[in-house]
Order: sequence, then C-alpha cells, then structure tokens
Amino acid sequence: MKKFRHTISNHWMMVKLYFRFAPAYFLGNLLFCVFVSFQDTLSGPVTLQYILNGITQGKDFKEIIIFMMFVSLIIILRNTFGAYFAEYLGAQAKVKVRAGMQKIIFEHAHKMDLEYYETPKFYTDFVWAATQSDEKLWEMYRSWTVLVARLSEAMFVGGFMALTDKTLFIFAVIAIAARLVTSRLRVKKRYKMDLEIKPIERERDYMTRVFYLSDYAKEIRLSDMHVTLFSRLRDTMNRIKSIWKKDGKVLTAYQLAGNLFSDGLLNFAMYLYLCYQTMVTRTLGFGDLAGLIAATDSFTWVMRQGIDACIEMSKQSLYVDNFREFLAYRPKIEKQPGENPPEGIGEITLKNVSFKYHGEEQYSLKNINITLKPYEKIAIVGYNGAGKSTLAKLLLRLYDVTEGEILLDGKNIKQFATDKYRAQFGSVFQDYKVFAGTIGENVEMDYVKDGAEARIIKSLDESGFSEKLASLKDGINTQVTREFSEDGVNLSGGEEQKLAIARIFSRNCHYVILDEPSSALDPISEYKLNETMLHLSEKKTVIFISHRLSTTCMADRIFMLEDGEIIEEGSHETLMEMNGKYAEMFNKQAEKYRV
Repeated sequence: MKKFRHTISNHWMMVKLYFRFAPAYFLGNLLFCVFVSFQDTLSGPVTLQYILNGITQGKDFKEIIIFMMFVSLIIILRNTFGAYFAEYLGAQAKVKVRAGMQKIIFEHAHKMDLEYYETPKFYTDFVWAATQSDEKLWEMYRSWTVLVARLSEAMFVGGFMALTDKTLFIFAVIAIAARLVTSRLRVKKRYKMDLEIKPIERERDYMTRVFYLSDYAKEIRLSDMHVTLFSRLRDTMNRIKSIWKKDGKVLTAYQLAGNLFSDGLLNFAMYLYLCYQTMVTRTLGFGDLAGLIAATDSFTWVMRQGIDACIEMSKQSLYVDNFREFLAYRPKIEKQPGENPPEGIGEITLKNVSFKYHGEEQYSLKNINITLKPYEKIAIVGYNGAGKSTLAKLLLRLYDVTEGEILLDGKNIKQFATDKYRAQFGSVFQDYKVFAGTIGENVEMDYVKDGAEARIIKSLDESGFSEKLASLKDGINTQVTREFSEDGVNLSGGEEQKLAIARIFSRNCHYVILDEPSSALDPISEYKLNETMLHLSEKKTVIFISHRLSTTCMADRIFMLEDGEIIEEGSHETLMEMNGKYAEMFNKQAEKYRV
C-alpha cells in the first residue's frame, strides 16, 4: 500500500506539471480517449451482435441501415478529432512540455552550488533530468491516456458483457491477476537492470560524444587516443551486453509465463464456455455468441493493456524519484538572501582561511591571511596546483571557506546576498568560455539591451579586440562559432581571450579578478593589455593570478603560494632582494624572454 501511495504521489506531481504546461491538450485528449473507447465498443461487439441478431430475428433492413449510418458518423467524428489532436494540438503540447520541463531543470541547476558539480551523484541526477525528464513526462502522459482509454473501454465492453453473460467476468478477473503478477515481477527486474546499466551508459555516451565534439578533433587525429577510446567503448558495450545476457532470460520467462496463461489457457476456457452456452444450453443466440467472442477478445486485450499501463506507471514512478532527488538539492551559497554589500570599494580580508574540496582529505589552501586595501593591485603567483585559482573562487564565493572567514569591510561575506555580492566583481578565469551567440551577447553575457552597443564596442576596444571587430561586417551582431550559423566566425585563442576580458570593462564593478587573463596572448599584446587593464582599473581593486612576469612587476604587492600556503609576500623589488622562490621563478621566466 505504501508503494502504491508513493506511485500515486509521483504521478500526481507530474500530472500537475503536464496540466500546467498544456492544459487544453491534457483535458481534451483524455476526453477524446473516452470517446474512442465508446466508438470501439459500438463499432465492434455491439454492431456485430446487432447485425447478426437482426438477420436471425428478421429485423427490417431499414433499421440496420439507420444503425450503420449512426455508427459511421461516430467513426468519422473519431477520425476527425483524432487527426486534430495528434497532428495539431499534440505537436504543440510536446514543445510546450519540453520547454516547461527544461525551464524548471535549468533554473534549478543554475541555483546549485559549484560544489555539487563535483559530486557524481548530483551530476548523474542532473544529466538524467536534463536529458530524459521531459521525455519521461511525455511517456507518462501516454500511459495516463492508455489507462483512461482502457478503463473506459473496459467499462463499455464490460457493461455489454454483463448485460449478456456475467460468468465471463470470472475468466477476466483470473486473466487480470495472472497478468498483474508476471508484469510486476518483470518491471522490478527491468528497473534493477536499468540501475546497473545507467552508469555504464554514461561512460559509453562520453566516449561517443568525444568523437563528434570539435574540441577533441585535433588531438584525436594527431594521436592514437582513438584506439584507447574505441577500446573503452567496446568494453562498455560488452558490459551492457553481459547484463542483458544474464538477466534477459529471467525477463523472457516472466513474459512467457504471463502470455501462456492469459492468452493460451484462459482464452481456450472462455471460448469453450461460450460454445457450450450456445450449442448445449442454447442460452445464447448466434448474434450474442459473435458479440461476446468479440467482446471477450476486446476485454482481454483491454485489461492486459490496462495492467501493462499500470505496471508501466509504477516503473515510471521509480524514474520520478530521480527527478524528485534532483529537485531536492538545495543550495547553500547560490541565490542566498542577505544584506546589500557596501556601495563603495571596501577592504577585503582573508582571515585564517583554509579550504579543501568536497571528498578530499588534503587542504588546497592552508591558513591564508591577506588584506586587500581599496584600489590596491595585487598578484597571486605560484606553480600549477599551488591553490591560486581556488583562492579566486573563494573570493567570488563560488565556494565557502572550510575554516576561517573572508570579510568585506569587517563583515563576513556570508552575510551578503550572493548575487549582489558577486555583482561587485568582474572576473575572467583561465578556463573562460565563449558561447554560440553574438559578440555583443558574449560581452554582456546576456541579451544586448537597447543603448548598450556603444558601451560594448568601447569595452572591446579597451580589450584590444577593435581591429578584429572592424573586419566583421556585422560588428557586434556577428555570430561566434559556426554552431548555428554559416556566417559565424571561429576566433583564435587570443581573440577569444580579448573577448572574455571585454566582459570586465563592460561591467560597473569595484573589484577585478584576473586568473591568467592573458595566457593566450603574445608577450607584446600581453604587456599592452596589462597596461590598459591597470589604467582602466585605477579606481578598482585588482587581483592578478598569473605566471607571467610582466603582470607581477605592475602589482603593488605579490603573494607567492606553494602547496596552498603563502611562502613569500612583498613588492616585486622586495621579493627579488629576498632571492627566494619568487625570484627563482621570475629569473627562469625572464631567461626565456631574453632568449
């Protein structure tokens, strides 16, 4: 009973969603299913009984003609409405349902903390919801319509049978029970198989995806990586096949047992009973016999389909659990309410900050103490894995510190509304992305609003993109990438980086975080860009994260990180005089520049 209530609860949740997205189609199609059931019963066993009894009882031919004209009119109406619902309303409803579900999913995902994306369970739930939930909702609606159609048809056919011979219901009930038991066993087994196969399918889909994504095209063609990928793809296929080989026989046995009992033995018993009633007891006429045979076949099929729909709904409920699990995730950081941050530029303090990622034992940052004064330009340097980018993510509150606190004008940043706090920052990370949209949209990271064109063009000019922009006939309306447009442009790495940096100049922010912002530029372009950024950021606090000496020389203070700890701190001149790790790194890089 508990499982039954849970199934009903899950389906009721999805019914409300479907009705919310496509109410006219939802109600209209369900009513149409009832009408179809009435028509099937009328044009099937009822018509057969009426005609044969009319012939044997000597009915007036005109009565039969009028009856058949009525039946034909019902069939014409059924086909007319059927085409309208299937080809017109149904197609629109599917689009509305997909759009509605995707909106719910992506709005919820957008609220999730970055930490969740490093959790395999969340990622599996998210991928399932994003790729299958709308299709599952559509499948569920089909199951509801099948159930409504089968129940209404069972009511019409069952009423016909009850008026003619009630004993047939005993056979029908036995058939229903047998089908219910075997179907339930089959669905539970299939769901367990799906749980076992799903992670393997995700691995298989990754291998497949890598082969058609342009990001991997060069590396695959310039190496033997395709051999490894093909090998792993074959391995996933073999693992899936072994699961089907192991459990498929059990599914076959359940299916065979149900079919043999309900479609074999019970059908034989029902036909034998009807022949006995007609030929021996003579309680049924030939029209009744023909109508009941048709009704028996119809009722058996109807109940089998109805049970299968119920079992399918039970199975679908298990998948709704996955959707509920995804919606149950709650953010600790994203979209959190709170105070408004100070209007002007404040002092940012990292006080005894330590941090480790979810599931990790080692700390990425340990006991970091930094005070960023208003308008100060600081550089965070260190070799790969030192914790530089992690520090930037903590400042932006993409993660919360594990220990210690980050303060803005003496207040813990957790007290501020997340969105409003982040709005104070402009940032570009080394793994920045450009999107398949216009150049203007890539700068704004939003639709280009009226009056924003001049600001966008100015930002592109300040980032060094103006020469490239001048060569594009559509200007800031040029599509980036050729994903959706043949007229789109594929930018070089340096051009993409300048486009990403323009996002900072376009924003009215107090603090700027630049995580390797010029790594794709040549030294001269990098130097010019850094000069421009510092000039335009005179009234901002700037945090550079870089390996490049040209950036560190321009900073007011430099913090050298190693294994997540600050090992050196001071101006460029001070650190060079110390002749420590920073001086060693600087001299190695300077030697490359001299060469």
